[in-house]
Amino acid sequence: MTTTVTETDQNSYLSGEVKRYDYDRWLATLFAPPPARPGLFALLAFHAEIARIRETVSEPLLGDIRLQWWRDALTAIEEQGKPPVHPVAESLAEIISAHELDLAMLRRMIDIRALDLDPLPFETTAELLDYADETGGILNRLVFRMSGGQGEAGEAAARAVGKVYALTGIIRAIPHHVAQDVLRIPDEMIRAEGLTAESLFSSENRQAFFKIVRKLTELAKQEQEVAERLVAERPKSEKPAFRLAALTSLYLARLRAVGFDPAHPKMEIGPVRKIMALSFGR
Repeated sequence: MTTTVTETDQNSYLSGEVKRYDYDRWLATLFAPPPARPGLFALLAFHAEIARIRETVSEPLLGDIRLQWWRDALTAIEEQGKPPVHPVAESLAEIISAHELDLAMLRRMIDIRALDLDPLPFETTAELLDYADETGGILNRLVFRMSGGQGEAGEAAARAVGKVYALTGIIRAIPHHVAQDVLRIPDEMIRAEGLTAESLFSSENRQAFFKIVRKLTELAKQEQEVAERLVAERPKSEKPAFRLAALTSLYLARLRAVGFDPAHPKMEIGPVRKIMALSFGR
């Protein structure tokens, strides 16, 4: 089938959106088989849309309205087969049809983002892990399915990879979130150091903050080891859904190298190093 100009423009738009807002997953998708890339970019563009709602609204109510818009879009796709006029929603409708994507999983991806609108969303470490699972974990399960993967074991491996990548991303994003008056460190970890959300970032508590980040990094390392064991049992044909694991290892090593300071300038990793990690798995 000949690709039309419209399809080419649409694919270029989706790829551009993912590159702009989710660079790591954009890079990883370049290693997927070419026929799979347009659909994956459509899925990742949807994820980028809902993931950045908090950053694009001035108050939680507006964020709730945006989330509801996406819920309604899924309902329109399900009941009428016709999405609202929106480039990402239209592409999402196409991949839902082509890949028979689980609408319940997509809805959960939307619903969990309501926590983004809460400046202090997590009381416990378990809640943080659940969030990582229902954001990055669900997303990577869908990537696995769209990449041709089948079976519960492979999907479990993809889920674990996505979960720990999301968890590591939360650690890396602490300075960014704090600048926006958002704190995703579980409150129980803060209280364990005798601190509060208000006192955590004062200069006299700097070492206590690094201690908390170390604990989060160790937690992510444990999750990464689980993911690596699951991935080791999978065939090479399923590798596209597991490539993010290499970037997770890179970030965790860098956190240790900079003394668990997520704001350290050396936390920035260039594209060439990321491409090497994605190519060679380390």
